[in-house]
Amino acid sequence: MSLADKQEITEVLYRYARAVDRKDFDSVALCYFDDAIDNHGGYIGTVDGLIEDMKLRHKTIDSSIHCISNVLIDVNGDVAQCESYCLCFLRQERSGSGSVQTLATIKCRYVDRFERRRGEWRIADRIVVFDESREDVIENVLPTDWVTQRRSFDDPVFTRTP
Repeated sequence: MSLADKQEITEVLYRYARAVDRKDFDSVALCYFDDAIDNHGGYIGTVDGLIEDMKLRHKTIDSSIHCISNVLIDVNGDVAQCESYCLCFLRQERSGSGSVQTLATIKCRYVDRFERRRGEWRIADRIVVFDESREDVIENVLPTDWVTQRRSFDDPVFTRTP
C-alpha cells in the first residue's frame, strides 16, 4: 500500500464527480472497468446502463454539484476497498417563466471496490448507500453577470486557456 495508490484512487473519485456534474459521460465511463457493476439506487447493472440511466435522470437538471469527502481507502495489492461520502445538490430546470426551482439535496456514501489492472486504478464494483434525500423550492438570486457553471464542455474548467 502506498500513498500514490491512495491518491490515484482519490483522483478517480474526484474525476467521477466532475464528469457527472459536467455531463461528460465518456469520462464517467473511464472511472469504471467495462465489467464493473454499479448499484445506484434505482439502477443496478453495468456501466453502459448506468450512463444511459444518468442521461435520463440528468436531462432536466441544470445545476449539479457532487462533493466528495471522508475518503477512506484500504489497499491490499491490486484491490482496494474504499468508502467516501458524497453530498449532492441537484437543481431542476425552471418550468415555464417562473423564477422558482426545485433543489434536491442527497446525502450518500460510495462503497467501492477498486482494482488496479494494467497499472490503472478504476472502480470494479460500487454500492451507493443513501442516507437522506430532500427537496426544497428555491429561487436563484445570483447576479446575472456572475460566471455560472455549465453542464457541458462550455464550462470554464474546459474553456479557460492557460
